[in-house]
Amino acid sequence: MINSLNTNDFNNSEIAIISLAGRFPKAKDIDSFWQNLYDGVESISRLTDEELITSGVSLDLLNNPNYVKASAVLSDIELFDANFFAYSAKEAELIDPQQRLFLELAWEAIEKAGYDPHTYNGLIGVYAGVGMNRYLVNNLYPHHQLLETVDPLQLTISNDKDFLPTRVAYKLNLTGTAVNVQTACSTSLVAVHLACQSLLNYECDMALAGGVTLSIPQKIGYLHQEGMILSPDGHCRAFDAKAQGTIASSGAGIVVLKRLKDAIADRDHIHAIIKGSAINNDGAMKVGFTAPSVSGQAAVIAEAQAIAGVDAETISYIEAHGTATPLGDPIEIAALTQAFSQTTDKKGFCAIGSLKTNLGHLDTAAGVAGLIKTVLALQNKMLPPSLHFETPNPKIDFANSPFYVNTTLTEWRTNTTPRRAGVSSFGIGGTNAHVILEEAPMFEQGSRGAGEQGRNYQLLVLSAKTASALEKATANLITHLKEHPELDLGDVAYTLNSGRRGFNYRRMLICQDLEDAVKTLSSLEAQQVFSNYTEITERSVVFMFPGQGSQYVNMAREIYQTETVFKEQVDYCSEVLKPLLGIDLRHILYPSEEKIDEASKQLQQTAVAQPAIFVIEYALPKLWQSYGVQPQAAIGHSIGEYVAATLAEVFSLEDALSLVAARGQMMQQLPTGAMLSIPLPADKIKSLLGPELSVAAINQPSQCVVSGSTAAIDTLQNQLAAQGIECRQLHTSHAFHSQMMEPILKAFVERVKKVTLNPPKLPYISNLTGNWITVTQATNPDYYAQHLRSTVLFAQGVEKLLATPEQVLLEVGPGNTLTTLVKRHPDKAATQTVLTSVRHPQEKQSDNHVLFTTLGQLWLAGVNIDWFGFYSHQEHYRLPLPTYPFERQRYWIDPPQKTAWGQLQALPTPSQLWTSLVQGSQNQANTRNVEFNELTYQENRQWLDRLCTAYINSAFRQLGAFSNAEEKYSLENLLAQCHISPRYQQLFSRWLQILVEQGQLQEHEGLFTGLLPCSQDYINEHLEEVRVRFATLSLVDLDLVQRCGENLAAIVVEQEPLEIFNELVYPKENNGSYSESPLNTYYNSILHSSLGQVVKLLPLPQASASAAFSIKSRLEQNNQKSEISLQRKPDIFQPEKLSALHSRPDLPNSYLAPRNEIEQRLADIWEELLGIKQVGIHDNFFKLGGDSLIAVQVLSRIRNIFSIRLSVANLFESPTIAEIAPKLEKQIDPDTSFGASEREEITI
Repeated sequence: MINSLNTNDFNNSEIAIISLAGRFPKAKDIDSFWQNLYDGVESISRLTDEELITSGVSLDLLNNPNYVKASAVLSDIELFDANFFAYSAKEAELIDPQQRLFLELAWEAIEKAGYDPHTYNGLIGVYAGVGMNRYLVNNLYPHHQLLETVDPLQLTISNDKDFLPTRVAYKLNLTGTAVNVQTACSTSLVAVHLACQSLLNYECDMALAGGVTLSIPQKIGYLHQEGMILSPDGHCRAFDAKAQGTIASSGAGIVVLKRLKDAIADRDHIHAIIKGSAINNDGAMKVGFTAPSVSGQAAVIAEAQAIAGVDAETISYIEAHGTATPLGDPIEIAALTQAFSQTTDKKGFCAIGSLKTNLGHLDTAAGVAGLIKTVLALQNKMLPPSLHFETPNPKIDFANSPFYVNTTLTEWRTNTTPRRAGVSSFGIGGTNAHVILEEAPMFEQGSRGAGEQGRNYQLLVLSAKTASALEKATANLITHLKEHPELDLGDVAYTLNSGRRGFNYRRMLICQDLEDAVKTLSSLEAQQVFSNYTEITERSVVFMFPGQGSQYVNMAREIYQTETVFKEQVDYCSEVLKPLLGIDLRHILYPSEEKIDEASKQLQQTAVAQPAIFVIEYALPKLWQSYGVQPQAAIGHSIGEYVAATLAEVFSLEDALSLVAARGQMMQQLPTGAMLSIPLPADKIKSLLGPELSVAAINQPSQCVVSGSTAAIDTLQNQLAAQGIECRQLHTSHAFHSQMMEPILKAFVERVKKVTLNPPKLPYISNLTGNWITVTQATNPDYYAQHLRSTVLFAQGVEKLLATPEQVLLEVGPGNTLTTLVKRHPDKAATQTVLTSVRHPQEKQSDNHVLFTTLGQLWLAGVNIDWFGFYSHQEHYRLPLPTYPFERQRYWIDPPQKTAWGQLQALPTPSQLWTSLVQGSQNQANTRNVEFNELTYQENRQWLDRLCTAYINSAFRQLGAFSNAEEKYSLENLLAQCHISPRYQQLFSRWLQILVEQGQLQEHEGLFTGLLPCSQDYINEHLEEVRVRFATLSLVDLDLVQRCGENLAAIVVEQEPLEIFNELVYPKENNGSYSESPLNTYYNSILHSSLGQVVKLLPLPQASASAAFSIKSRLEQNNQKSEISLQRKPDIFQPEKLSALHSRPDLPNSYLAPRNEIEQRLADIWEELLGIKQVGIHDNFFKLGGDSLIAVQVLSRIRNIFSIRLSVANLFESPTIAEIAPKLEKQIDPDTSFGASEREEITI
């Protein structure tokens, strides 16, 4: 065990593991994963027949004695937080669920490490691999119609393995190396090795490494085959005599890595250390491509030990590849023994185990899962049991090896060396990986910086993308703090503030300890917890500097004691002022208890007050700037404008201090005077002013300050009081901004001429004009004399600032004088944020409490905070805290309905497959004056049923089905024997069901036999009988029925394309044009509703799905002309709706429905391509999850419908329907009926 941190013990090639994230069967997170390991849980599910049938497993397979009804199920793989990652619903459904899961875990991992990639000052890489994409094969590819609607590039990007690491890099803003790794079973451990090498080569400064595998569908078993890798009973018995293989599993894992020396310097939470790693390949020196190799495995293990610089004897645990195959296990132990024997001949000292005994083989994620297991064992100093080991494999000589199988939960003990372990992962094809781990060093955290001891309050911030997620994040933090009372609150605050990205829904609180934090968060006490929604995340700030009169003894004293930047500025300014004032200003600002009264008197003297105010007001903005709060503008009141000018670099700090000292001293020498605050506008008071009085300041439109001799002020006050106007004299020694200042004006101008005046680099408001300072004014010495004498037009300046209501006004000085004035200004918007920095002297709050509350409120309002600056003089450690609470929804495209017998939904009767041509269409028939006798139809329907059934029977004969009358056939046998196209297998299965229902075929437990023969004579006789019975019912075209029936067999084996139905319904005349018979005309008008029952059972080939029906007929009847143009594909030929549209995301703007046809068309396009219902006209396309790829598809639709070309740039410039619709409207001919290619046009 390491008792203290000594970096001399390391060789500068170690890598720190600073975060773990994973999801595994029966383990939603790392904590539950460890609990399962600790308890010896086997996370394999036993599946019922019902579950298997639901997953599409046939009865044949279920009844196979070698079929193993077990699976390692990973829950909720169909769920994803698409809104969080800014994916549209449709795009989320298309993305490989493996990549979605890995993306969520990547976010979790980086947050658990305590970092936000946006603010991390370094390169972050990602190395990862993904398993075979079964979702694409099983769920997406069978939906041929869906694939026609999806851009091939989008489908590729959504599903190809190559885009796993780059997707993470893009969504997390990782700018280091992003490398896809594919080495089969060893993928994720190879990814870890490559990430380590990248860090050591300084290609990146932090790296994510891992892998993901999902078996889809989840709840299916497998066929055991003797000698193969899958076990016969769903158990993995690694190294046991009964070992016969493993079981396929699902899961994902990620580790976050840094160079150890950097992790120590950055005070990261280190879970474990990678001392060394190695990879190699077996080459051809083995019995076959898939076989393991002793020499290859031994070489990689020995190399990893050599790189780590450790003796094998110091390694006390091996997490083995351990697949429990008769060939693999003995080879693995032989290789380990060979490697260990190079540095030790000790026997039986090293425990060995295999995670596969707990949850099966995770394929590409297996290596990182074993790594995470071992890291957790090191952290907890416990060795979890390897399951199902009873008797050693007779081919393994454990007695003469360093190893023993750890079968029980055991305390992990070592002597003087740190705990060390090896982790192996070997891929099919021969790529081997081995990693040497060491337990994390223990930090001595008893010694914290002096500044830390002074901060008796902590600011905690939380944020989320939705209000509900913010509540969940709050609840998760409360639970975590309750479960971990040992945590340091400063570390918690540091991790939350600097290691999380700030989202729109925000919450902050000030607290003193963990108990206070839990209590406050639980009650959401309004005085301590503040919440806000902000759309702006980089809100501008204006600094406001108050003037003389706001000063008091001990102003910002606690800040001086705890905040280094503030203290340094006060100290420096005080030292500069010492020779100018003849005193140490700090003794007046922060006197001892017994000298407070004396200091208060001194601080009322103008010669001291003005330098004191300047020093505090200069140190405060420097502190705010160190927190990342940079002003975009400023305004000062009287002496406060000198601070604004100094920040704008009009003066150097030293020159400003000398001017302020001289200004105060000159004023101090003048006769005393008084100042009166009057609640009246200046223009209403001027008539009452004599020669001894001046308007000194206009602080509000309805309030002003008058300055002059004490006697004149007293007279004016009494005069106003007689009129019922209450006024208040200010606590000042002189009559500032009045004619009493005139004696010093020339001398002060000469004093200003001695300093260098520069053009301002920061805009600020001039007191003289109430407008922005000009270069001419700022660099003219006379300006500062006029500034000293003239009226302070503060209200006018505030009016200028309030014209931009989205900016925050921050008072940077003692008290809240300016904040109060601004809040009372009639132009202040209700939403405008106005804050103070330092408490009012009458307030009894802590200075830090006020300061941190304001900082939190600035963050709530959307001001960008530099949290690293806020903690730059503190020593805090990152902690693994609860991560973002994803609000997952189901984004999943189910595979097409399976064709297994008994799983079909109820379908129409045989005749309904044909007679639906008339049954849903009587209204349209009546409008065409076509006869329809429903009574005749119903009386003779059974004959039509028998004829349709006969055609189905005949189709089976044509296909060669049931050639052996005695043999029993499964559905799978028949599909293969008859060569039925996959797209027509559901229709074929329905035909079987019809024949069974009609008594022409027998079925028992999924097997079919005994098809009754049906001769052509029988069909001909029934056809003639039907013709007679339906002779008076002209709507039933029996020629059509005959043509369809005779072509059934040809269609299901794709000898004829589905377009044959077009030919069947619309036979051509000799001249090649479509027949203009009344029935054909009628069929054309009702095709949308009447052909559905037949064709919806037929998955369409690509050519057919894209073909448009365009048939024109004319009917002269009753002196009427009827023309019907059906240029739109009927819904039954449209891509099927494979999943419901998802609800509109939580957007800041309210939903507003389309107001006209153009907006409606645009909304329809967006809804389809984004997979969202109710797209409003003010909804931002990109906030709905759109991106440039989807934008191209949107523009293509717009071009097709409106015949107008727009660019992607147009959509970026106008990302809402309300903005883009006018662009279209300007280019559309008012008489144009857009969208003709998709609309049914009927002209009578």
